[in-house]
Amino acid sequence: MGEFDILVINIYLLTIFTILVKSKTISPIYRFFKLLIVALFIWTFMTGIIDGVPAFEIVVKGFPVALMVVILIQTEVSLVVDLIGFKIFKKLNNKIEDPIKVEVIQAVDHLSRRQIGALITFEKNTSMNEFINSAFPVNAMLNSDLLSTIFYPNTPLHDGAVIVREGNIICAGAYYPSTERTDIPKELGSRHRAAIGISEVTDSLTIVISEQSGQISVALDGYLDQDISKEALLLYLEKHLQV
Repeated sequence: MGEFDILVINIYLLTIFTILVKSKTISPIYRFFKLLIVALFIWTFMTGIIDGVPAFEIVVKGFPVALMVVILIQTEVSLVVDLIGFKIFKKLNNKIEDPIKVEVIQAVDHLSRRQIGALITFEKNTSMNEFINSAFPVNAMLNSDLLSTIFYPNTPLHDGAVIVREGNIICAGAYYPSTERTDIPKELGSRHRAAIGISEVTDSLTIVISEQSGQISVALDGYLDQDISKEALLLYLEKHLQV
């Protein structure tokens, strides 16, 4: 077994390990492992060329590994592809019209004033099909009445999250992996931890409403901005979901 084969096997094992511990480790460590795998993959490819491994062998042994690596870093791939202007991924770039933003603000204000807990996620470039497929399908245009009703206490879907794609409520009752961070204030409940968790593994924007205080928070890129005003929420929507 040559050096090239050993490196390919190491990438396989490291990729499988990283996928298995995805929900068990904090976001920076998970991202470090992904960066390490990409670097190892590039080094393996270059080693094969330098050592004169036949091109056919590099392709046959390297393609499955490359596929695994792409799946592992699909979030980063989607962001890069969108950044350089490929329109094929544009459907995953969730933008919402101004009337939809008004409906969101109205619903959030209604729920906040009544201290009704809610979790509202806006899909952006990273596909959330993994969570949509296990949730209750809605597939209806977002409006404040529907959005508010979903979260009313004692209804079947009020505990999970709503996922919004391009102004439509795609599903309700979605459940996310909770963040494993240890620096989260203990007073934050499962909704807030789930919001941070989904923001660590996707580029989505999530609105959280506390059922204890009615406070509005936004989770984005692993960060939770707590107790914001409706005006600040609108700025978030305009900045990150602008048409």
